[in-house]
Amino acid sequence: MRSIDDTELARINAGEYAHAELLLLDLVEGQFGFWGGNVPIEVNGINYVGCGSLLDIEGIAAGTDLSAAPLTVRLRAVPEHGLTPDVLATIEQYGYKGRPATLYYAWINKATGTIALVQPIWRGYIDKVEHDETVGGAYVLVGALEPRSLDHSRTGHRTRSDADQRAMDPDDLFFEHAATVNTEQIYYGRAAPGQVFPHSWLPGANRP
Repeated sequence: MRSIDDTELARINAGEYAHAELLLLDLVEGQFGFWGGNVPIEVNGINYVGCGSLLDIEGIAAGTDLSAAPLTVRLRAVPEHGLTPDVLATIEQYGYKGRPATLYYAWINKATGTIALVQPIWRGYIDKVEHDETVGGAYVLVGALEPRSLDHSRTGHRTRSDADQRAMDPDDLFFEHAATVNTEQIYYGRAAPGQVFPHSWLPGANRP
């Protein structure tokens, strides 16, 4: 994350810029961008679909340390605009589990409508996507995004498996031949549970 120089900071404080959130999902099939505007925009070579009020990101103001906060993203279906439940349901055809997600703040020049500055404010990964459907009512995709920092607070002895790594990158074979057991106890000088030493090993036994 780069720092904001004094000139840009002064313009932000003076209210010359409006700000918006940009959400980038890095799926197996490619990168997909969404934002709360009404028209598509291109930022750093990536197209962001304008979802307007259909996109809702919860958790942005949760706590002082946004980097450690989980986010909940909701995208509502609006059939009259072509965003039907069937279209939203195609998310299940994409590889999203455990894939990177990044939230950016974009500052937009009010006079020209151009993007003046883009800063990443949150990085994490997609944990799960649920389908919230009401009979005769709304259809909403609900995405649960977990921060990277959550990994530092987890306890236990589970290590990343080859399947975990392939979920994030199908071509990454780093864990293909990794050991599947974290630790192995060696019974040196004594019998393992259920093991019987040969008679010749017993103390005082005659050895050849």
